[in-house]
Amino acid sequence: DAAANLVPSSENDYWNASVAAGYALDNQTDLRAQYFYYRADNYAGTSLASLPYGAGAEEHGVTSELTRAITPRLRWTLRYAFVRNRDQTSGGHNNFDAHGVYSSMQFRF
Repeated sequence: DAAANLVPSSENDYWNASVAAGYALDNQTDLRAQYFYYRADNYAGTSLASLPYGAGAEEHGVTSELTRAITPRLRWTLRYAFVRNRDQTSGGHNNFDAHGVYSSMQFRF
């Protein structure tokens, strides 16, 4: 039957990895950094015969965070992140490089 070979066997070949480290700069200030990686490698571009199946993507990211206790009840955090994503499944249309900055204040009752 010719239609039986149009849909390939589905596989979920992907993996994640991350590493994080933290350091107390002093009794009020903490520094944290993280690296993460994601890879999916089972994209089957069969668009000539049928729909493409599977996933093909690679993502790298780094984050850093600085936290400072301003008072015993008030804490300030500053975060930075960079992420690089490459998406084979979308034909590269969802590829991006992104920077993010986030700051927050936390008041504890």
